[in-house]
Amino acid sequence: YAIDRETMLNNIFRGLGELQNSQIAPQSPYSAEPNLPVYDFDVAKARELLLSAGFSYEGNQLVDADGNRVRFTLQTNVGNDIREAAGAQIKQNLALIGITVDFQPIDFNKLITLIGDSLKWDAIVLGFGAGEEPNSSANLWLADGGLHFFNQQPQGAPPLPGREIYPWEQQISDLYVQAAQELDETKRKALYVQTQELVQENLPFIHLVGQYSMSAVRDKIENVQYTALGGTLWNIYELKITQD
Repeated sequence: YAIDRETMLNNIFRGLGELQNSQIAPQSPYSAEPNLPVYDFDVAKARELLLSAGFSYEGNQLVDADGNRVRFTLQTNVGNDIREAAGAQIKQNLALIGITVDFQPIDFNKLITLIGDSLKWDAIVLGFGAGEEPNSSANLWLADGGLHFFNQQPQGAPPLPGREIYPWEQQISDLYVQAAQELDETKRKALYVQTQELVQENLPFIHLVGQYSMSAVRDKIENVQYTALGGTLWNIYELKITQD
């Protein structure tokens, strides 16, 4: 509730996108939007939830039950203007509820190594997606997947002592496996709908904005048919060039 995604959409993306509430894009046939939980910008609601969870305020600073200031580092890859702007806005937004964010854009390769091989990071702004088949991003959602960044087990490292898989986390993992094995499209979609509901209820990731995909084609090209998933060359065998 503390992230103003509407302002992010208008200021950073110039309105050329949609608020995203799922790990599966809204134009996908497997999308469960608009029937998913949504967390619109509401500072009062955010403060209310924090207080109900045992946090309190010392002046304008949020502290935990032991009196520690709530502060974390947010990282993204340097040079990506959109992600850098999003990180800067998140820092400003969370300051409104007393959370201090140390925003730190770093080299992309260093970032990937950091989050892939260690536990020495707090939060990141990145973009993830799948193609037409949602299971192509299963590595994010399988409990032991290589990109499973929440409740993370670094790849190639010894099992973390005391690591427990949450029931909802295991359920998402199992659903992705089931969906990969299901050939009936109606049943398949129902499985992916369940994953989206669980993700939005438990929020291992906070989805921000889905950017529109845009293409420019010269007016001498005929029979261009834009697709919902983006792209202009899927029917390249039907494209024709007019002669002036």
